[in-house]
Amino acid sequence: MLRFTTLLLVLSGATLATDQETFRLSFGQKGLDWFETVVATMEDITKEIIMGGLVIDPMDLNGVEVTNLKMRDMELPKPELSIVPSKGYRLNSELTMVIDGDWSFGFLGGDLTVNTKLNLDAVAAVDADMKNSIFRTAAESCDVDFVSLEIDMKNEFLNTIAKGMVEDVKERIAGIVCKEVTTALDTSFNDLFQAIPHEVKLHLLTRDIVFGFGPDSNPVFSSDHVDVPCRVQAQSKIPFPFGPPRGISDSVDPEFIGCVLLSDHLVNSVSFLALGKGAIKENIPNKKFPIGSDLTNTAYFKKSLPQLYNAYPNKDVVYKISNLRYPKLEFERNLQKVDVPLRVLVQIDGATVINLKLSLKTRGHLNI
Repeated sequence: MLRFTTLLLVLSGATLATDQETFRLSFGQKGLDWFETVVATMEDITKEIIMGGLVIDPMDLNGVEVTNLKMRDMELPKPELSIVPSKGYRLNSELTMVIDGDWSFGFLGGDLTVNTKLNLDAVAAVDADMKNSIFRTAAESCDVDFVSLEIDMKNEFLNTIAKGMVEDVKERIAGIVCKEVTTALDTSFNDLFQAIPHEVKLHLLTRDIVFGFGPDSNPVFSSDHVDVPCRVQAQSKIPFPFGPPRGISDSVDPEFIGCVLLSDHLVNSVSFLALGKGAIKENIPNKKFPIGSDLTNTAYFKKSLPQLYNAYPNKDVVYKISNLRYPKLEFERNLQKVDVPLRVLVQIDGATVINLKLSLKTRGHLNI
């Protein structure tokens, strides 16, 4: 198991969702709390996007025409995100807005300012669109609760009259806010997801590898965490020498922001493509075993392999090591098992005196 201070990487090879799942993103409330902080640090950017794209239609308030409405300023404190079990996630945020506009009633007219503070509560669902290979969001509900709303018509008498329009203005603003939220969840986010390429070419070690990815099934929203199952597969013209995916089974540790789970099928696919026969090469002497170290002289084998020493006394030794097959990985609970066959050539004066084939097998766990 690979553990990070804020991100947990778990490697597993069991089955839970479908047998096609090879990658899963899981996160709990701590992950949402972290994302809240990220959003809060982007307040200026968020304000610019909202204020630049918000369109407020003219209003008719009991014969008073209100036009040219534009948001002059807004405050967007740190939002609150939480999980809604079996449905999706909830966004709760307090908004403070200053809206300027013009009003007219018959031959009278002037400008006005609306100052309001409100609480936004929205719930969004997330489903897998298997046909288009994307996850889709959809607005489930949107509620606005006003903390305060004041209409300033720049005249004490008119402000008194404006108090009778407050409830109508609240209704209109609540509709505008929820319309923007619904549009973002139903359209804007999904357009963004659709624009993300479903294939990515990466250069890994020795060659370019194409990865295809998409959803495996609908996300699972439980009481304390969310699982987002995906299918990520390395593509190859050569058949893989192992069976199909076996799925993933594990859950996020609540002490971590989130975790990424990989199936052994995905890791072995990459290993097969990037680390095929001869891709791993190591020669000795090297930095770890420089010329002059014990291992690079036949004297090292004086007792363990006297035949070699007697045939080549005090001779320099060169080792050439290469893999005969891709490293095969298997994940078992918190253990990682690696099996890779190697060829080791022992050379003296440029001639191979020993040709070995051996299998390197390791089993253990790695903590970071």
